[in-house]
Amino acid sequence: MPESSVPASKSSRRELLQESILEAASTLFIQRGFQGTSMGDIAEAMGVTRTAIYYYFRNKEAILRELTTEVTGMAGKLASQVEDPHDDPIEALRQLVLQHAKLILSHPLQFRVVERNEENLSPALRKSADASRRLVLSRFQTVIEAGIKAGQFRVVDPKIAAFAIIGMCNWCAWWFSAEGKVPLNDVAQMLATFALQSVVRGEERRSRENSVDESLRQLREDLSLLEKRLQNT
Repeated sequence: MPESSVPASKSSRRELLQESILEAASTLFIQRGFQGTSMGDIAEAMGVTRTAIYYYFRNKEAILRELTTEVTGMAGKLASQVEDPHDDPIEALRQLVLQHAKLILSHPLQFRVVERNEENLSPALRKSADASRRLVLSRFQTVIEAGIKAGQFRVVDPKIAAFAIIGMCNWCAWWFSAEGKVPLNDVAQMLATFALQSVVRGEERRSRENSVDESLRQLREDLSLLEKRLQNT
């Protein structure tokens, strides 16, 4: 057996058990609250000894710290990896929504725990989590601004639009179930479609009747877009 295969196997088992602990802890934190859950409760729920839990996490604060890094920290990391939105704002927004939605959909309980227990984080970790959230918002906002400047997105408030789209993704944590009829990837694709339909100009224009009021609205929108472009030249 190759020497490198043993550490890989051990690492895989360790990661699986660590994920199981996080899952069990998340369920209990939701049911009983962070303060109402002990390390013993988590061990009992998993059918293992407290010693086994302590091997991976020193205390429940360490579990919450790991959950925050796994969800909030990863969201910021993923957002920062999206390519330059000026090349293709529509595709950039699609990728942002897909990866953010998939992260939430694959960690719904963990996300709910993190959102409800920010006051239990250390000041340093709370600051780091806030920075990750701001990064996600900033990235969405930048992509929407690029789409507006390119004439592909409707003239909307980029920050409000970003909040709305992120909120749509985040809300999945409260209703999505992996045992449901619609698979995770399909849900993420639907959310990406909804997000694009809310801002892309072409789709909106094709869906509306060509009334006088609508024509005037589009004209005002075009003039507003022209003003923005002139201000940036």
